[in-house]
Amino acid sequence: MDALAEWNEKLTQCRMDLQLKEKRERRLKELEAEVKRQRRAVADGEAELDRERDDVRQLRKTSLSRLWFRMVGQLDERLNKEEREAAEAELKLETARAALGALEASAAEAREALREVDGAGREFDRILEEKKAWIHLFDEPTSRLLEQLADESADRKARLREIDEAVSAGERARTRLDSVREKLGSAKNWGTYDMLGGGMISTAIKHNRIDEARSMMHEAQHSLRLFEKELRDLSWTSGAGDADIGGFLTFADYFFDGFLTDWIVQGRINEALEKTDSGRIELGRQLSRLESERRKTISERDGLDARYRETIERR
Repeated sequence: MDALAEWNEKLTQCRMDLQLKEKRERRLKELEAEVKRQRRAVADGEAELDRERDDVRQLRKTSLSRLWFRMVGQLDERLNKEEREAAEAELKLETARAALGALEASAAEAREALREVDGAGREFDRILEEKKAWIHLFDEPTSRLLEQLADESADRKARLREIDEAVSAGERARTRLDSVREKLGSAKNWGTYDMLGGGMISTAIKHNRIDEARSMMHEAQHSLRLFEKELRDLSWTSGAGDADIGGFLTFADYFFDGFLTDWIVQGRINEALEKTDSGRIELGRQLSRLESERRKTISERDGLDARYRETIERR
């Protein structure tokens, strides 16, 4: 048997072992979840038995409960009832403990079975590496194809990093805008109260909220600029030109130029709220677009990686 045939035979066995490993991992996960649930059932049973035994003890010793049931002539009946319930709770607990023991034994067996195929993935990767080295030495066309696939996959991975950085920047900007919205909303409410005769205290609180909103706006301004930068960094590889992000950047510029210096100074809180809400909506739209781009890029990366592995396997 030549080297390629031997590698292919081993890869076939590894694929079978990997499928078996996935099946055993799923079974172990299910058993561990059942063990966890059964442990809770045992703990509940122990608590129930303690309560029932305590009820029996209360009726057997001198207590208000014993005195009351003796006075109404129901002591023996009540004691029998509590003893019966305690016995039932004990039987229920024994059953739960037995079930837990059986589940733990099954989980231990599943772990042992999983260990038998635990190295399947490492063996698969090792054989692929050996076969890939042979291809690079003796099969130039396939070697060039592998290099092309690897380069394209690396491009997708680099783009994913850029997208993730943009999403993180966008989420930070959204958090800042949410804070601005909260402070402006509070300022609006206190302003309404002030107009209804709230007095000096409501006026002071309103202006304090406006000051807080202004501070939050500075933070939002910084976060939006960072998000703008991340979007521009993406545009050179995205295939979607500047027109795609133009709507957001137009908002960002307007936000920067007017928000801090005009609206709050003039006390136009309602307009500030409207613009903040518009910004939050536009920011959400951009984040949704990024998430769609992220899913698409992940799909492309995974497809390229799968084709890379299949090219080696099928050679």
